[in-house]
Amino acid sequence: MTLSEKVAENILKDVQSGAPFKPYSETPPRSVESAYEIQDILTGHLQAPDVRGPVAGWKIAANSAVLMERFKLKEPATGRVFSKQRQETGVELKAADYAQFAFEPEIVAVMKDTLVPGDTPFTAAQVAAAIDRFVPGLELLDMRQTDMPNAHIPDAIAQNISNVGAVTGGPGVPPEALDTDAIRTVLRINGEVQHDVTGAAPQDPLTAVTWLANHLASRGFALEAGQIVMCGTHSPIWHHEGTGEIEVSMSGLGSVKATLA
Repeated sequence: MTLSEKVAENILKDVQSGAPFKPYSETPPRSVESAYEIQDILTGHLQAPDVRGPVAGWKIAANSAVLMERFKLKEPATGRVFSKQRQETGVELKAADYAQFAFEPEIVAVMKDTLVPGDTPFTAAQVAAAIDRFVPGLELLDMRQTDMPNAHIPDAIAQNISNVGAVTGGPGVPPEALDTDAIRTVLRINGEVQHDVTGAAPQDPLTAVTWLANHLASRGFALEAGQIVMCGTHSPIWHHEGTGEIEVSMSGLGSVKATLA
């Protein structure tokens, strides 16, 4: 068993038990390349039918200039969303299923066509033609006591950057109708406004999906029809304890809602 395989097995146990985040750090510090190698091995375990199921999409993280500088990244980071944890608006989630629940409001791309690795490099026009629509979404996170602002980000990449699912809403808009700068994002918890911001996308969503398609192709993966892409958060990581109703509206795109019970 390689070191990466051993680390991936340890992470799997931690993720499944809800144990506090342990970086399983390396000396010298883990590289981004090593992090993705571990994440890929971890995915082999998580995508089993009796665990989280097949990969149903991707998240993009740290895709603002400020965060890339903070985490000393040359490009954004990415992780998987799995089919058993991909939900539609109105879903009821069990608060007890999470060690430390958190979420992020995001614009989500829904793919209608597959972008095959051999066709790279993909242009923005090619990627736009492969997207069905952009919709409002919630990225679901289980932070497991991760000190994300001070983490060595490759250690977080190895652990799929805390993702435990996504909730998508709608109705959404086609790529040509998306006006990112004009989108007002309003977060309500139990009906009360907690966050209200306009033009908060960390990156143009089409640019984000284009980057992801080319990044995945460089690793031998396709961005597939039916998959989703979480295009980056419109707020800091939002922690929530206990039960409650979470709703995010995005002007022009619609809304998305989830209830913790």
